[in-house]
Amino acid sequence: MRKPGRLLGSVGVCGAAAMIFMACGSRNSGFGDPNGVGGAADGSPVVLSNDAAGGDAMGPPIGIITGKVVAPEGTIPIAGALVYLTDSEPAPIPSGVYCDKCVELTSYAFTYSKADGTFELPAYISGSQYIVTQKGQFRRVRKVDVKPGTQPSNADDTRLPGKNDAANGDTIPRMKVMAATWDSIQSSLKKLGVSEFTGPPTGFVQDHALDDLSEASKYHIIFIPCSGQVVTDPGPTGTQCSGIYAPSGGSKSVMKNYIEQGGKLYVTDWSYEYVQQIWPGFITFAGETSQVGSACTLGEYSGPAQFDDPGLAAWMTAIGEGSAQLKKNYVSISGTTPQPGLDQDGHPVTITPKIWASTVVGGAPHTSTVSFQDKCGRVMYSTYHAEGTDNGGSSTLLAQEKALFHILLEVSACVGVKPQPPVR
Repeated sequence: MRKPGRLLGSVGVCGAAAMIFMACGSRNSGFGDPNGVGGAADGSPVVLSNDAAGGDAMGPPIGIITGKVVAPEGTIPIAGALVYLTDSEPAPIPSGVYCDKCVELTSYAFTYSKADGTFELPAYISGSQYIVTQKGQFRRVRKVDVKPGTQPSNADDTRLPGKNDAANGDTIPRMKVMAATWDSIQSSLKKLGVSEFTGPPTGFVQDHALDDLSEASKYHIIFIPCSGQVVTDPGPTGTQCSGIYAPSGGSKSVMKNYIEQGGKLYVTDWSYEYVQQIWPGFITFAGETSQVGSACTLGEYSGPAQFDDPGLAAWMTAIGEGSAQLKKNYVSISGTTPQPGLDQDGHPVTITPKIWASTVVGGAPHTSTVSFQDKCGRVMYSTYHAEGTDNGGSSTLLAQEKALFHILLEVSACVGVKPQPPVR
């Protein structure tokens, strides 16, 4: 029987869906599912038999490791995190932007955390090994002494790290938060336990992260929070926003290239022009015209959340936030439309925007959070402020901040097909 501790391929270049036993790349799904769940390229489910790995029979596990994956702040459970055992440390995650394709492994000793963060990890050999907990570029590697039978994991071993500490097995994505007027995403990250990121400078100083590819490529994730103000005398064209993030010709090509190489871009509220201009057609904003800021036509609105993605809905229910409110929306999405594009392997696909959540206003859902893939990277947009206030005034970790972290981790997953653990 093959020793099931060695991993082939680099989990270091694999996100939440480090993939086992098959090449990745669904050619018919676009970004209908952030993790590529859905099985083979024809949409059929993947069922792996006991001899899927090169004909070797898979024996029963000698033990089970139980535990729970939580966020860096220590209490929020993480769903869909990959947990696995290996007899060698995984390769380092690249320090800058890269195409994070799902890779093949040959270990049976893996599982994914449930909606409540709990997991049961099968072990096939006893003795000293590494237990790896990973989602996106958040990864913790710890030594564990595996014994026959059922044993609990050390709680801290499966807590996602909040900062990089390679010497001790901790990795997080390199993140850049652009300066903003309203949405203090850096406050949300801190409340979530993330203590290492490049934060916004004081005021709007010259920052080339959006118009210099060499600078942008230093980061796995770039945040463009809500910024700007309503024009007090809009004139005949109607209400508009001024001072918002709007891409120049140079930054359009830079951000497009950054995403295609594997970057992740998260945009909120009035900064919508970065999505509308660079990826036209995916999202239609109410009131949008060729005039920059024209979609800033609504006042603030809040309402009950409708979690359109089943996985997000199950997770929010599991953490007691199924009846959450989404606060501080200032832009309205009137529709999403599939667009032609390329997948991570350069094959033509129809890319379908994924709707994660909506805000219910007057009994009608208003699409609030959308993401889509462009080659190796992904774009995520939210009509509401991540931290739920106008300027980071809340010290409470709101439901929408928890949802942000869940979606961000999902969007940060590797691109390709995510097979399920083999049937034993």
